[in-house]
Amino acid sequence: MPIKCGIAANGLKYMNFHLPHNKTKEKGEDVNITDSMCQCSATMAFEHHLSSNISIPNSALLFAFETGDSKWSPMRWVWFQARCNEIWAADGLSAVKGHRFRIGGTTHLLLLGVDPWVVMVQGRWTSQAFLTYWRRCEEVLSLFIGFSFQSHQSILMTMNSFKAKLTG
Repeated sequence: MPIKCGIAANGLKYMNFHLPHNKTKEKGEDVNITDSMCQCSATMAFEHHLSSNISIPNSALLFAFETGDSKWSPMRWVWFQARCNEIWAADGLSAVKGHRFRIGGTTHLLLLGVDPWVVMVQGRWTSQAFLTYWRRCEEVLSLFIGFSFQSHQSILMTMNSFKAKLTG
């Protein structure tokens, strides 16, 4: 599977690849991930996966693991979720169910200040259903209201500067 990597104009890494099929789209879909420049960056996690599993043959699926005798099996969601919950339980954290990964990802992007409509596109939602995934609304709303005030102040300063140049 070809993986396209690059650097956007703002200096952030991005990666694109095609998933041949998934739960809701039989013909698959393209996945785009961008570096969030934090400890849980999707690009860093993906690069770690690729470098840690360099011995997986090209004929195996992207998220596969060796089952013995050079046979490869795709990672199953049930196994992945059970393993994550096992690790979290050892650290005293509560178990997570399936959609909470999407909820967490959505909330994380919103708390980073990513525009909600960009979050919608990143999550590949075709409707506004992603709004039901919002968590920590008090913090997310405060963040975006603060951005609105900052933008408003910036516009006023720009207009005042422009006015001063005109009336010079």
